[in-house]
Amino acid sequence: MVSFLVLSSYAIKTINWAGYKWVLRDDKQSGPGPNNWSSKNVWVDSSNRLHLKLSYSQVSGWTCAELYSEKKFGFGTYRWFVEGAIDRFDPNTVLGLFTYAGVDSVNEIDIEMALWGQTKPEASNLFYTIYPSTNAVKQVSSGMRMRLQGTYTTHQFVWTRENVKLQSQNGFPNSPQQNVFFKYQTPASFARNVPVLSVPLHMNLWLFQGKPPADGKEVEIIIHDFKYTK
Repeated sequence: MVSFLVLSSYAIKTINWAGYKWVLRDDKQSGPGPNNWSSKNVWVDSSNRLHLKLSYSQVSGWTCAELYSEKKFGFGTYRWFVEGAIDRFDPNTVLGLFTYAGVDSVNEIDIEMALWGQTKPEASNLFYTIYPSTNAVKQVSSGMRMRLQGTYTTHQFVWTRENVKLQSQNGFPNSPQQNVFFKYQTPASFARNVPVLSVPLHMNLWLFQGKPPADGKEVEIIIHDFKYTK
């Protein structure tokens, strides 16, 4: 169910999903991109699965999807169960699972599936990026080229005061040790720069540099569940 909170002259739309309350984004020509954002591109189905969609209409053009948690999250384990052909994305399509404090490039942990406009066969399309607690230090990151056999994947990061460990798995395994195809851990030298702020959690599906999909097709991703444990 979508609820509405009227502030000033506009309505903020929210949904409840995976045990948390989420705010849906409605915005025009804003980053990343810039893109247009529509709350109509986010919904929960009768099986309690979250849908994110890139959609096109003659009236609005291309619109993207984003939601963020009302709750601020801190250290703990974050785990998403994603359905979608994320290894076969159009070069301009981006899926992001990330923490965000409201200021770019600080106190942020990102899992992103994207080609960033690249068309080379070996271009990386899965990226982990950890931005430090201060912009005085460069972020650390890692990327790889996914080639999946199915459309079910599980993505996780474990955030502690000392480090961040990220990984991706084929399927929806019960154990975080099964079917791992990519993983990364921040180096010991980054320990004093690990993000420390408790922040909202975001999920978005958007267009790189605001460019429409090269193939002209709409994109839909289904997130079956999200789990957070301290």
